[in-house]
Amino acid sequence: MIENKYPIFGHGQVISKEALDLLRDNPAELTDLMHLDRKDGIISGFELVTNFDAKQVTVTRGIVKCGKKIFWMNEDYKFDMPEIENRYVLKLKLFSNIEERKFYIRSADFYLEILDIETNNNENTEITNNLEVWQESDDKTKRVWKNKIGEIEITRFITRIGAELRNDYNNFRDLRRDFNLLELINTKYSSKHELGTLHPKILELFGKEASKKENLDIYDVNFYVNCLNGNIERDVIIAYINLKLHMEKENYTNEELYQYLVKILDNLGKDRKITEKKRVIPRKITIE
Repeated sequence: MIENKYPIFGHGQVISKEALDLLRDNPAELTDLMHLDRKDGIISGFELVTNFDAKQVTVTRGIVKCGKKIFWMNEDYKFDMPEIENRYVLKLKLFSNIEERKFYIRSADFYLEILDIETNNNENTEITNNLEVWQESDDKTKRVWKNKIGEIEITRFITRIGAELRNDYNNFRDLRRDFNLLELINTKYSSKHELGTLHPKILELFGKEASKKENLDIYDVNFYVNCLNGNIERDVIIAYINLKLHMEKENYTNEELYQYLVKILDNLGKDRKITEKKRVIPRKITIE
């Protein structure tokens, strides 16, 4: 049996605890149910916008899922373009079940992980907010550790002095440049697959380029149409790659998926030529 309860508020009524509990639980439960079949990753939003004048990058508001829990960011997040040449990964570190007075809190912190390409070691430096919160209780303060449940990669990039970070992807191959590009290939986008799927921008660029090729079969047409329509499940991408490249592997990294899609584009040949159709005006026929 299904029973959904919604509180009714009328003039002169006393607001009960049950009604307030429903106000709390219904929206959260509905959000969880809407994304019940999704695994960890970005569900929507978290797009990258660059501001060259201010030398800042904005991550737009959005929704992510991690550890079977939904997190939403109501405001855009901005960070300064790093001035030090290095390799960076922007990640979202997620925490849950932080008890603070009368609330359980889910929270997340952005941080830049610095991977030193000069020393090429495994030591990472984090630029992040403090990972502790302080709670007041009976005029005393105590330290409360956040319960980290996971992290999600948003973008990665390599900086060089004298150039700004960009996200002006001109074509599918332009998704991979050496320097100063906000890369999306390793971004974890939520899907039914445990490893997530490719970012919709990657699939959109593939679809646009594939649609211009001359050596297309029915599988190519079907795949690029789906790419242009929205998200595609990882299993569908894998099946298409295996079909076109005659492979049988079931697990690929995001890097491998991208490289194989580049190879498929090469195999599809040149862009088809667009020929102009000239309008033929029939000659007048005079009948005497």
